[in-house]
Amino acid sequence: MLQVQLSGAGFYEVNWPNTEVVGGVTYVRPGVRESVRVFLPDDALEVEVYAGDLKNGRLVYRGPAAEAAQLRYLANRTN
Repeated sequence: MLQVQLSGAGFYEVNWPNTEVVGGVTYVRPGVRESVRVFLPDDALEVEVYAGDLKNGRLVYRGPAAEAAQLRYLANRTN
């Protein structure tokens, strides 16, 4: 469900190097000032949202993402 909402918000799936340690899917959306990266772990209901450059992004949110509106707000807040 979250994957559909992220795709609709302009995110695309990428192969991220650390997903072997903690299984999951990483989505990225490039922005004018910075990129937003969202990690969805396979076995958790929480997400991690990072903003900034891809390798050294700062964690801006870690927690539940029960609603698409919450993800849209977080994604728009970081751009």
